Amino acid sequence: MANSIIMPKTGMAMEEGVILEWKIKVGDKIARGDIVALIETDKSTMELESDYDGEILAILGQAGETIPVTKVIAWVGQHGEAVPESSAGEPKPGAKAELPTAAPGPIPQGAAAELSADGKFKATPAARKLAEDKGIALGAVSPSGKSGEIRRGDVEGAAASSAKATPLARRMAEDQGIPLSGIQGSGHGGKIFSADLGGAAIVRAPDHGSASRPDTRVPLTNIQRITGKRMLESRLTIPDVTQNTRADVTKMLAMRKELNEKLEIKITVNDFILAAVVKALEANPRLNSVLDGNELIYKGSINLGVAVATERGLLVPVIHNAQALSLRRISAQAADLARRAREGQLTPDEMSGGTFTVSNVGMYGITAFTPIINPPEAAILGVCSVEDELKLEGEKVQSRKLMGLSLTFDHRIVDGAGAAVFIKTLRELLESPVVILV
Repeated sequence: MANSIIMPKTGMAMEEGVILEWKIKVGDKIARGDIVALIETDKSTMELESDYDGEILAILGQAGETIPVTKVIAWVGQHGEAVPESSAGEPKPGAKAELPTAAPGPIPQGAAAELSADGKFKATPAARKLAEDKGIALGAVSPSGKSGEIRRGDVEGAAASSAKATPLARRMAEDQGIPLSGIQGSGHGGKIFSADLGGAAIVRAPDHGSASRPDTRVPLTNIQRITGKRMLESRLTIPDVTQNTRADVTKMLAMRKELNEKLEIKITVNDFILAAVVKALEANPRLNSVLDGNELIYKGSINLGVAVATERGLLVPVIHNAQALSLRRISAQAADLARRAREGQLTPDEMSGGTFTVSNVGMYGITAFTPIINPPEAAILGVCSVEDELKLEGEKVQSRKLMGLSLTFDHRIVDGAGAAVFIKTLRELLESPVVILV
């Protein structure tokens, strides 16, 4: 009897998933536990395993297609076995629905990368990671995969070619989507100059009246669509208020530098903030509660959500039981979660159960903003940039480092005074950082 492979439901809020890539084709023999597809849920990218042994009888979903949870996406059985009765739009009994294959033959050198159905360049996870690490634009990498996908070796070749190109040639190639691996440089050692791009490059003068590029329609990723839906619901259903303040982090930055030098570790500014938030929540537990009808539930653990920007959208992995962790352990967990968020390796448990969220945009020079609460949490802290400011202390003028803090809170749970006390506590912790280490 044939067995079905379905789009899994990895969380209570998950309603659909996206098939990013099939790892099998019709006729393949698989064993229980084999990876059959790479899928994108509402929170992360994950590998889908088969629960059965047998032969792939039918594949019912295309790469890039959005599928409702629990819907059958493939059938596994014995060779020659008929596919069970299917719903409308799926293969009839005995049919084999196989994904279209690419035309035979190698991808010509210098060919431009193609966009997949989800609007991203076709590339393997390893290629995406290497391109991100080396700052290589995927659009300027020539693919060699059989289906037109960019592989790790393609990125390595592009990186080598990019290293031999002048800054102007590299910029022109990236802007125009020209693979440098297909260009023969005229300089010493094959160095590529802008003139070597020839007719492949179109130099655009800064003339705003010239013809513009055509519009490009790119579908939102599943994560972006779900995030947008939840943020809209948050703004429509929560009476939120934002308070802004600034903390003098001169001492904190000096302490961080000393810790990293003497202990040979890497504690980030955000790590200090996360540790300070934990202590501020312990002193102000109402900010670590959720509204349940006409009652408040004070959460027993402090589970910190840490906003991470990825190419698929914003993810918020959670540091569970942060109240039991030292600064060093908070730092290690935050770094690990952020890395795996960008690589699409988070588990559903690591994306759920948050009680308070921290969103840091200080690296972009933002001085104040209005972060949106992640329901059902009571509040979210926005961390802003650090600015130099002269301050008169006695008869001396000293330079101080001031960091902006933006707290958005649910006014049904916390009133303005309670929120002000919390952010005051947080500011005092950041200004006396030795207390954070206790």
